[in-house]
Amino acid sequence: MKKVFILMTGLILLIFLSSCSNSDKQDFYGTYTFEKVSYLSPLSSSTIDYMNERMAGSKYTIEADLFKIEYTDKTVEINSPNYVKEEIQNDLSPLDDVKYQYTIYSKDGDKTNWRLYASSASMYIASYVDNTADGSEIIMSVFKLSK
Repeated sequence: MKKVFILMTGLILLIFLSSCSNSDKQDFYGTYTFEKVSYLSPLSSSTIDYMNERMAGSKYTIEADLFKIEYTDKTVEINSPNYVKEEIQNDLSPLDDVKYQYTIYSKDGDKTNWRLYASSASMYIASYVDNTADGSEIIMSVFKLSK
């Protein structure tokens, strides 16, 4: 009886510890590829068709210690990013199903002008500018990503 109790206690502890080990892992961590342009600012000089063609094959690595975008002609890399969950403030009509917004900061606390939008079924990445005269943000593009 004592051996069964010890064995059961050990199994319960093992299950508990294994579930705790992933508690820091965000649901959105992973490697993604560009799927399509979901939104393009009217201020952009590009068209959606051009951006879809240009971004095809782009790879996005979103991990606790690395945020990386690999385009065909350049790479954006942010080591030790900080993904800050925020309330969705912008009217993003093409993204009605979005549940969470994460602004990406550098390890020094500076904004990177990248933001993640997550829904139950999809992941999006947005680029934005915030150096407008009135201090507001302008979302320049939103890309849908797939795993």
